[in-house]
Amino acid sequence: MKTVKTLLFSLITCLTFVMCTDETPDLSDVALFVSPGSETRVSIASGDKAQYKVEISTIHDCISRFTVSSFDNQFGQTVYLDSICNQKNITWSFIYSAPETDRDSLDVELKFSAIDNIGNTVEVTRSVLVTNRFISLSEKTGIVLYDPASGMPDAISLGDVSQPFILAAAPDPALADIYIESDPDFSSISWKSNTKTKFIRNNSFNYVVATAANINSVYHGSVREDYVSDIRINDIILVGHGDTAEGVFQVTNIIRNGTVACMQLSFKGIKQH
Repeated sequence: MKTVKTLLFSLITCLTFVMCTDETPDLSDVALFVSPGSETRVSIASGDKAQYKVEISTIHDCISRFTVSSFDNQFGQTVYLDSICNQKNITWSFIYSAPETDRDSLDVELKFSAIDNIGNTVEVTRSVLVTNRFISLSEKTGIVLYDPASGMPDAISLGDVSQPFILAAAPDPALADIYIESDPDFSSISWKSNTKTKFIRNNSFNYVVATAANINSVYHGSVREDYVSDIRINDIILVGHGDTAEGVFQVTNIIRNGTVACMQLSFKGIKQH
């Protein structure tokens, strides 16, 4: 029995040694750091630039090659840098220039990769949203949200703002991007969300000539709130989720007279690609 245990121990030790040899590259042997980090989605307008700080190192002799490329569904793959080198540590700034696009916006994945002299590789990706600074967004008008006490539609999904729904009767109320809360006479109106929609009221924003680029600029440069209260006629409210702007509303009318109270809205949305 002792002999069997000894043989098993020797076999496990041998397998462990084989698995840890240089025949199986250890990704931790090469370090690649890119700033901004993966938690930040960079948003820039077409023609603008974004800077990334890149640091590469290896515990072996040197980094032998590093590349930077991008991929999107309009231009496909673009290689920006493919460099043969012979350095142990590399630090440099990569400047990304956003392409001109005929779309409202374009999702781009940047890929940074490096390989050392014995074949260890590492890859890091970053997400970029490129917005078209020139295209004015199409508008959806005639959107109506009612007083919740009326039993009429009082909630909305940003996926299709033309189809408001009754929050209390919805199959899944958790999908309401925006819903109304109000006092009994509809004199004080708030927007809240079940999907962590972020709100920015900015009545100096030029709704008439709204583009994806200027919506993104204001959205990323403003304090985002979890709700917006005391909504009034002509209020302009930008909306999004996290770091992603999704559009802008204009409150065109609020009706408090008669049997049914409601608010009328127009919306310009950013199409994500």
